[in-house]
Amino acid sequence: MEAAGYFYLAFLLLVLIPVVVLPWEGRTTPDWLYMVLAASGLLGAALLSGVPGLIRACVAGAGSLAIAGLAVALLRAHTGARVLTGGQIKLLAAGATWLGFSGTFAMVAVALLTLFALAAFQKAGAVRRRPDASAILAVAIVSVAMQQHLPGM
Repeated sequence: MEAAGYFYLAFLLLVLIPVVVLPWEGRTTPDWLYMVLAASGLLGAALLSGVPGLIRACVAGAGSLAIAGLAVALLRAHTGARVLTGGQIKLLAAGATWLGFSGTFAMVAVALLTLFALAAFQKAGAVRRRPDASAILAVAIVSVAMQQHLPGM
């Protein structure tokens, strides 16, 4: 079963690479790529944990999409702040299908801590450009997936 974790992570990296690279090239990530990421997570959950894993992955992805979308909409309505874009919310939800419930909470915690730390450095003048939230989310997804699927981590 340990070898499956390595293949799982390798495939996750292959699917995440375009999501991170396309925005750096000035292009938007197409929606079908987020669907491939989510479908791959659902397939991996089904292969590794069967039907219960598939159901948990579906609920984690749909729940993340609903909660993140609602939270961002409420923040935007009340404060005018634009916290995450639609693509970043889709990336968060697609990543949740790979990570499940506890992994999703860990991914959000890692991403928020990183974004807050970068915002503090930016406020202090140490960082000039705005942090790339998509890349931070992708790193958080991989970090949590490594912790879940590699032995001894």
